[in-house]
Amino acid sequence: MGIVYKYPIFNKEGEIFGFDIFLRNEDLSTNGKKNSKIINLLLEEEPSRIFGDKKVFVELSQEFIEAAFFELLPSSHVIVKIRNVQKITDKFIRDIQELKMRGFSICLSDFKFEKVNLLPLLTVSDFVIVNWKRFYSEKDFIEELTTLKSLNKKIILKEINSKEDLDKAKDFGDLFQGKALGSPSLVKDIKSVLFLKNTIVKLFQALQEKSLDKVVRIIESDVGLTYKLLKWVKNFYPGKAEDIQTVGDAVFFLSINDIGNFILALAMAELFAGRKEEEIIKRSLFRAHLAEELSKLYIPDHTKQAYFIGLFSLMEELIGEEPASLARELKLSEEIVEAFERRYNEFGLLLSLVELLEFHYNDEDILKHVAKIIGLSKEEVKEAIRRAREKALELTR
Repeated sequence: MGIVYKYPIFNKEGEIFGFDIFLRNEDLSTNGKKNSKIINLLLEEEPSRIFGDKKVFVELSQEFIEAAFFELLPSSHVIVKIRNVQKITDKFIRDIQELKMRGFSICLSDFKFEKVNLLPLLTVSDFVIVNWKRFYSEKDFIEELTTLKSLNKKIILKEINSKEDLDKAKDFGDLFQGKALGSPSLVKDIKSVLFLKNTIVKLFQALQEKSLDKVVRIIESDVGLTYKLLKWVKNFYPGKAEDIQTVGDAVFFLSINDIGNFILALAMAELFAGRKEEEIIKRSLFRAHLAEELSKLYIPDHTKQAYFIGLFSLMEELIGEEPASLARELKLSEEIVEAFERRYNEFGLLLSLVELLEFHYNDEDILKHVAKIIGLSKEEVKEAIRRAREKALELTR
C-alpha cells in the first residue's frame, strides 16, 4: 500500500498552477517501482477527477522514458519531471523529443548550471525547478536565473517557506512551491488491485507471438488485470467509455506496444497476489466461466455480460469495493449494475445461481433445483460446471 500526496505549485497571482505528486509510507527502493506506483494511480483514476484542470508533475525515471511508458499517460494533464539522470545518451534526448512531439511538457528538476551533465536536457526542457535555498552566492544564483529566463524557461522556485521568501522570489521565478504557499495533502491511500504473477508471464509470451486474441483471453482470466485495463482505456478514451464493455473492446483501441507498456508498468509495480488473494482470483475466474456456461444455455445472447458478472462478483473480498460501484465506475451496462445491486433481473438470478453452485456443485438436490429454475436438465447443469472448472483450471495452471 502506498499513500499518494499532491504538493501544490502556485503562480504569481497565488493561483494553483499544478501539483507535484509523490508517494510516502512505502519501501520504494528503486525509481522504477516508485514510477510504476504513480503510473498505476493515473491508470486507475482519471487525472481530471483528482486534480481538476490543473497540471500534474509526474517524475519518470530514465528507464521509464526510454521504454516509452509515457504513452500510457494523458499529455493534456501530465508534465514529465526528469530528475537523477545518470547518463544522458542520444537515445534519451530523442525519447524526450518524442515526448514533446506527443504534447508533453518537460520539467528539469533540481537544476544547477554546475551540473554540466544536465546541460543537454536544458535545451529540451520547458520548466526548470530551482531550489530557493541554494548553497552558493546570491550573485551566482541571480545570474543563473537570468540565464534561464533568457532561454525562455519557466522557472519553478521550490522551498519558498516564508512570506519574505515569496516576496523576493517573485522577482525571479514564474511558479512557486513551499510552506509559505501550501503543504502536501493526501490524494489517495492506494488499495492496490492485485493480479497473478503467472498471468504476466503468459501475457509477455502472447505479446511476443503478437496474438491479440490470446492477450484478450489471458487478461480476461485475471480479475485484477481486467479491471485495470478497462479503467485505463475508458479514462484514456472518455468519449468511447460506453462502447467499451469487454476486454476485447478495450484492446481494439490499443497497439501491441501500448499493451506491452501497460503490462510492464504493472509488473514493475510488483502488485502480485499473495496466497489469500490468489484464491479469491481463482474463485472469481471459476464464477466467471460458470456464469458464461450457464448463460449459453439460459440467456445465450448475453454470455459476455454473464462472464463479467461472475468475474467481478468477489471484488469486495479482493479490494473492499462493492461490485456495483466498480461496475458503475467502469460504465458497464445497467443490467450488470442491477445484478450486483441484487435487483431482480436475468443477470441477478444468474449471479445467485452461480454463488449457490460454487460450493454446492456436488449436491444433487441443489443441482436439480437450479436446473428446474432455468429450465434445464440436471445433466446440463453438471456439464456446465465441469466445463467451467476445466477452463478455470487451465487458465490458472
